[in-house]
Amino acid sequence: MTLRPFLRHFTLSLLIALLPLSLGRTAQAAEAVPPAVIAALKQQKLNLDDMGVWVQAVDSRKPLIEHLPDQLFTPASVMKLVTSVAALDILGPNYQWPTRAYADALPVNGVIHGNLYIKGSGDPWFRSEDLWDLVRQLHDLGVREITGDLVLDNSYFDLGPADPAEFDGHPERVYNALPQALLLDNRATRVLIAPDGQRGEPIIKAWPPNQNLTVSNEMKLVRGSCSGKNNQPAIAVIGSDTDTPKLNITGTISTDCQPDQFYLVAGNANDSFYAAFAKLFAEQGGKLNGHWREGLLPKNAVFLAQHNSENLTQYLYLMNKWSNNLMARQIFLTLGAEIKGAPGTLEKSKATIAQWQKEQGFNWPGFDIENGSGLSRKARLSPRMLGELLMHAWQSATMPELMASLPIAGIDGTMRKRMRGEPARGMIYLKTGTLRNVRSGAGYILTESGRRYVIVIMQNETNVQNGGGTKVQDALLNWLYKNG
Repeated sequence: MTLRPFLRHFTLSLLIALLPLSLGRTAQAAEAVPPAVIAALKQQKLNLDDMGVWVQAVDSRKPLIEHLPDQLFTPASVMKLVTSVAALDILGPNYQWPTRAYADALPVNGVIHGNLYIKGSGDPWFRSEDLWDLVRQLHDLGVREITGDLVLDNSYFDLGPADPAEFDGHPERVYNALPQALLLDNRATRVLIAPDGQRGEPIIKAWPPNQNLTVSNEMKLVRGSCSGKNNQPAIAVIGSDTDTPKLNITGTISTDCQPDQFYLVAGNANDSFYAAFAKLFAEQGGKLNGHWREGLLPKNAVFLAQHNSENLTQYLYLMNKWSNNLMARQIFLTLGAEIKGAPGTLEKSKATIAQWQKEQGFNWPGFDIENGSGLSRKARLSPRMLGELLMHAWQSATMPELMASLPIAGIDGTMRKRMRGEPARGMIYLKTGTLRNVRSGAGYILTESGRRYVIVIMQNETNVQNGGGTKVQDALLNWLYKNG
């Protein structure tokens, strides 16, 4: 080779070698993200530097894609994955929450002379149907009258000072409901609205039938198809977090409409529990002479009845498919109560999670689970942390239980409307997370090649929750399904 060709070849090689250095950190990071995703970001006017990505095959030791893997993000509801995996590891998939009834003494001729006590243990999904089961058991024991009070024991949890309006100023919305050891219907009041053509006005019914709840019905009954302006009920809750809430119900409903139900937080949770108990007990022919009060179960109280919850696996299904914040918070507090001892507190639960992380070999600097649900601006999580968690879960004996709880793309839960017409429909199990300026997704995907991947994508950017973030995520999911 002559000198001139040799110098030309050497110069070209040197330029190629130095090119990545000249492009800078941002361009290098962009090379790790598929072009289809870069195009989607550009189309949605979103920034690559506000997005973290982690993709790794479950049978690989190295990630396929890493972009800002160690940056801490506000995760929204993908934080529920940490609560889920930790709960499966610590409590086990068959863990149940008992709700028990006691009395000062055994009934005599159907009469409990004294108080009836109901002690909660944090059941995340104790419903009116479950309370009916407890009441039925009392009826089967021959209980027909209680001379004292209904004493509600909520001592299994100690949430400390908390404000349901703190997050976004809407204490009436069910996602803001606060945990409690003895909880009925996720703390929600169910409002039934139905047309009544014979009476010429809408039917409004609230459950539980809380006597301290005032309902103002100003709805108008109209005729015509049940759509648009003919079906616009509006419910305003006044004093949601007070003992004397009020529902102002306005708007219109057509005689052609079907009955509909709405769920809101309205009033004191103990008032609601007492109202439901008294109603169900009376329907069984029972008489409760006293009122309710909160108190501790006496050591000499006599056990009468018990209702066991569904197991943890079933609850994770409900929690993750529909992203139920209160269920996540109840399960999170249960972890602290079970491992560190009652009452369960946020501090005990955080310590339990920290101990579990250490046992699993996780090193997560800056991680903050806050309340276990992701409904938080304080919670922090990185794509790598979530990726490691999901890799751990895949190797766990409880992997099937976690997988079954995740929303399936185009099929159910919070993913039911996404990717319906795409080849990847039904192949993606993804927990979603949405807050103002937050869009996240994390889970598993089975690609066209038959290989399974962990996928995490986290975005913190102004207005990312308004559709654009979803389109960017779907671009990555579609690319991985075809190319993974």
